[in-house]
Amino acid sequence: MLKMVAFDFDGTLAPTIPMVIKAFRSSVAPYVEHELTTQAIVHTFGLNEIGMVKAVAGPRWREALAAFYEAYTQAHREVTVPYPGMVELLTRLRQQGIVLALVTGKAAKSCQISLAMTGLTTFFPIKLYGSEFAPNKAANLRQLLSSQDLSPAAVCYVGDMRSDFEAAAQAGIQCLTAAWDPDQQTDAKADQLVFRSVNQLAAYLQVRIAR
Repeated sequence: MLKMVAFDFDGTLAPTIPMVIKAFRSSVAPYVEHELTTQAIVHTFGLNEIGMVKAVAGPRWREALAAFYEAYTQAHREVTVPYPGMVELLTRLRQQGIVLALVTGKAAKSCQISLAMTGLTTFFPIKLYGSEFAPNKAANLRQLLSSQDLSPAAVCYVGDMRSDFEAAAQAGIQCLTAAWDPDQQTDAKADQLVFRSVNQLAAYLQVRIAR
């Protein structure tokens, strides 16, 4: 029986990935001695923003990180709503007694900014954040199972990246791949369960809950 649904944030709950890249480049580039390309930024994904900044800014990372948070907050004014249907889905799941968790690669500060800016703060009583040292979603998902005393079959994880699928697989949890952003290419493979809209995901989850 499904008891918990955990969500990634960027590209899953809200269309924030372009904004993250924009804020990162504009704020951190002055502290980097080489060109800060989109590829270089994406290469740091998996780390939280502290680790991302440290990876490219070197000894000036503290200044760069402060600049990033300022730019991130400013840029987030362009992204103030989740994907269509997301609030309705989260509300219905909560009403049905499903526990909602957030398992994100973000650090606490950027996550809190994003939750507040998109009006999603109250939905997630459980939040597990990224690490500045190494990707840690698999470890966080295992921690989630242990701390909540849940079997892997009672939990599913919604994420948009192939790395989300792989992290969930390492924890023994089913991953539901979010591919509803038309401006974002998905790197999903044939072994992933892919959803092209939030409504499609909602219908699938209702079947899981009814079992």
